[in-house]
Amino acid sequence: MKSYHIALIVISTTFIIIGYYQPYYQHNIVDAVRDNSSNASMMMNENSNTMKGSNISTRQLSTSSSFSFNTDVPILIPLIDGYYNGTRVYFIHTETSEKSMSDMMTNMINFPTLYVPQLSSMIPEKNMSKVYVFTNGIPGSGPYGGGPFMFQIDVFDSIPIQKDKYSQYRVPYLVTWNENATARVLTSEEAILQAEKNRELTIQRSEVVVNAPIIAWNGTDGKPKILPNIDNIFRSIPGSSGEVIYVNTDEYVSRIKLNPLNSTG
Repeated sequence: MKSYHIALIVISTTFIIIGYYQPYYQHNIVDAVRDNSSNASMMMNENSNTMKGSNISTRQLSTSSSFSFNTDVPILIPLIDGYYNGTRVYFIHTETSEKSMSDMMTNMINFPTLYVPQLSSMIPEKNMSKVYVFTNGIPGSGPYGGGPFMFQIDVFDSIPIQKDKYSQYRVPYLVTWNENATARVLTSEEAILQAEKNRELTIQRSEVVVNAPIIAWNGTDGKPKILPNIDNIFRSIPGSSGEVIYVNTDEYVSRIKLNPLNSTG
């Protein structure tokens, strides 16, 4: 079993591996291993003005806090829901370039989001996608109370099957309803841009980058699709990938096994 020992760039909290011995839920489960043939929010700073070579060893992946992952044991990571083109998507966020955002994301889902300030310089602009985050409007719901500002959940501009557009590295765009507008839930980038054109809302690009892979989405056939493997699931751990071995969108949970890049099992 290959495994490796690499220090993370910055960690303010210790990863807690939970649920490994919990039984799998028995309803609405998508198993990425068995279904590979069919496989093809962001938390923001509450003050939006502030948002403008690996080392291989044996059996463990360590962090700078002296905590080690046992690479034989999958990690249970909470799923977060959003919208793409009118349908739900489910994603995780593992890293962000902004410290207060890292803290807020961690508190939101009760699982660490790593603070990696170099993330914004690691990723070329052309390799980034967008996520739209609402700062006001319709109050949120669901397990996290909506999006990061407690309003509607985030809207994504692309999904993994769109190879020419999709990136797991995303820049949050802050969406704010204008005072005289009638706020409503928007579920696609097209609807957001149309509302902006109608002068109902404003959009502001942040200077933050988030590593936020989409794991599950609905295909054109209406059936759920799963991303089987996530390259650079932690950009701050060079050479790492995440094998998605279990997803339950009802319970907002995913189980991911860390592997060397481009390796499974």
